[in-house]
Amino acid sequence: MTTATKTSSTATAPGGTEPARIEGVRSRTVRWTDPGRVRFRLRGLDGYEQLAAMKRDDAAAPPAVALLGLSLDELERGRTVFSVVADERHENPMGTMHGGIVATLVDTAMGCAVSSTLPADAGFTTLELSTNFVRAITQSTGRVYAEGRVVHGGGRVITTEARVYDDAGTLYAHAKSTCLIQRRTR
Repeated sequence: MTTATKTSSTATAPGGTEPARIEGVRSRTVRWTDPGRVRFRLRGLDGYEQLAAMKRDDAAAPPAVALLGLSLDELERGRTVFSVVADERHENPMGTMHGGIVATLVDTAMGCAVSSTLPADAGFTTLELSTNFVRAITQSTGRVYAEGRVVHGGGRVITTEARVYDDAGTLYAHAKSTCLIQRRTR
């Protein structure tokens, strides 16, 4: 997926009739790979092998991961680390990273930690997600990391946890989730 961002000083007024002068208007063009085709191509691989193919750029990441600017930095069975650079596109009206972005970051890290343990014929759905925010993330924070780990891997239910931290190891959020394993039918 590729994105392009440009800054201009004009925008269309409400109703779309005349340009309005607005400082710093940004626009993005987003392109991505059809995720259904990627899933089809990777269908015979277990979860770890699918993630490894994405990490090597042998397969495209899901559109949401690329759209938000997430990066898969580390991969082990039962553990992943994703990161994102705090950017103005992630901000809420207070100038901090929107909580939904942080929740997506930890959900991605925990979900991929779960996926990395599953065979090719299994998937999962998140039953519960809880995120605790302990410190604000701003553009000056820079890159933050979410380390997701499987805490308990059962036959039907897997529990996970995640921590969000910066390069200095400062904690910004922590989370937990419960996932239900689903066997795919062919």
